[in-house]
Order: sequence, then structure tokens, then C-alpha cells
Amino acid sequence: MTDDLQYVGVKFKTWDQRVYTYHNDGDPVAPGDQVDVMTRDGKKAVEVVEVSYLKPSFATKAIMGKVTE
Repeated sequence: MTDDLQYVGVKFKTWDQRVYTYHNDGDPVAPGDQVDVMTRDGKKAVEVVEVSYLKPSFATKAIMGKVTE
């Protein structure tokens, strides 16, 4: 199913094999961008590794937006 939201795959560590999916309802992002997400330990900058408009079969949390210098 296609959605208006971007579904963003991120990695918390560059060497990590696991990709975590969030949704983005703000300005578009692209692979290689750094975005902020909220974790149980607070806000964390992570790297976008993939972007899709196909809604996953599970609930996602929102990214907070692109990291600003």
C-alpha cells in the first residue's frame, strides 16, 4: 500500500546490520542524510539508509527532522 508519508530506514551505527523504520511527515529526506529520532535515552542522530513510500505492516514512530549543523 502506498502512502503520502516517507518511510525511512535508519541505522544507529554504520557497522550495524539492522535497519529501523520510522516515518517522516516533514521535509523529504534521502539516503545519506542525518535525522534525529527519539529513543528511550533521548534524542539521537542516525543515518538514513533507505526511503520508501510503501507503508510497512507494523507501526512506526516519527523522525524529528533533519539534523541541523
